[in-house]
Amino acid sequence: KRTLIASLIPSETITQDTAPFLTNKLDDVIHEAYLLGVFNSCILDWYARRFVELHVNFFILECLTVPNPSISEKKFQRVVNISGRLAAVDNRFASWAEKVGVPVGSVKSQTEKESLLAELDAVVAHLYGFDTDDLEVIWDTFHTTVDHLPNLDAVLDHFERWA
Repeated sequence: KRTLIASLIPSETITQDTAPFLTNKLDDVIHEAYLLGVFNSCILDWYARRFVELHVNFFILECLTVPNPSISEKKFQRVVNISGRLAAVDNRFASWAEKVGVPVGSVKSQTEKESLLAELDAVVAHLYGFDTDDLEVIWDTFHTTVDHLPNLDAVLDHFERWA
């Protein structure tokens, strides 16, 4: 369903050698949450699909362009909030969630999760400078079976609210 699957991994967890990972040596959880949100957007995933065949290798990861807004930008802050809420699913992430400023386990339903994912895509699209035509192209060309993407109408509704 997705090409680029980013996740917040609890400490003392082992990953496979084919799973590239980034470490946060500066303990900058705000930028970590921002990057997690952009990496989990359908916007960046669509772009990554243009280059990835089997695995997201570091040489591909290094070439992905990520918007770099000011930390005071409301869209930056919203990406941090959404990705933080989606990532902090249980108490393994309590310390991280506290630093990000989100409650643990705050996403209570699938409907709420879907709405947050649609909003994440809309906000990230704004950060890339996209318009509604760009979003339609992404949804039309993502994959032959796009039933797993957030509803485009929901993304466009959020996109208009963030304009």
